[in-house]
Amino acid sequence: MVKTVKFLLLLIISSSLTLNKLNTVQAQSNDIPREISEIVTKLDDASNNQDVKLIEKYVSPNFVNEDGLNYQTFNQSLKQLWSKYQDLKYTTKIESWRRENNQLIAITKTTITGNYEVNEQKFELTSEIKSEQFFVNNQLVKQNIIGEKNEITSGDKPPMVTLNLPEKARPGQVFDLDAILQEPIGSDLILGAALEEQIDSALHIKPSKIELEALTAGGIFKRVTLPSTKKDHWYSVILIRDGGIRMITQRVNVEG
Repeated sequence: MVKTVKFLLLLIISSSLTLNKLNTVQAQSNDIPREISEIVTKLDDASNNQDVKLIEKYVSPNFVNEDGLNYQTFNQSLKQLWSKYQDLKYTTKIESWRRENNQLIAITKTTITGNYEVNEQKFELTSEIKSEQFFVNNQLVKQNIIGEKNEITSGDKPPMVTLNLPEKARPGQVFDLDAILQEPIGSDLILGAALEEQIDSALHIKPSKIELEALTAGGIFKRVTLPSTKKDHWYSVILIRDGGIRMITQRVNVEG
């Protein structure tokens, strides 16, 4: 089971890498500059065709990501993701934009869906990610993730769960992680676990393992102390029952 969970973690955390390849773009205002619309369309075409070479053309060799990715590791992670998911679909809204010197900066909100089968078991992905993207000379040069929640389910009856986490926290701040089951456990055996990880570029390539334990209460409840760091954190929960699997990963942005 640990191998399956590690595989799920890889699929979840890799999904955020694809946000700059936007699908059908829905602008919330009519004054979106032509430069942004054109580059988004080109990236869209490349991603829909899983054309890594075309993506490389429109991502700057100087590309940086707040999670520590650069041009090389970005493309490596993208190839790895596409080897797993072959039908990712993106729906993006451009919420706002601004111009700073020679940069065009867009705030986007993207929903990603897709599915994958392993050992004849189907997994379905839904991701919602808000990001800040920086463009110079028709190339993506920088990306910041503002908000991120990824969910994978499998089976006819995955556990129904609500994950409560703050979107932002300060270094050293104490907060609660509550993964609340929406149905009583009853006589079911439900396995679950929670995982905290400081976001690092290596996790996009080789995610951590997660150990499962039988739940005796109505979910997973943890008091969390955010480490004294400036790096964002992922918090993941997984719940497995006879009827299915549900796994959620959410980003907590570190302030200050």
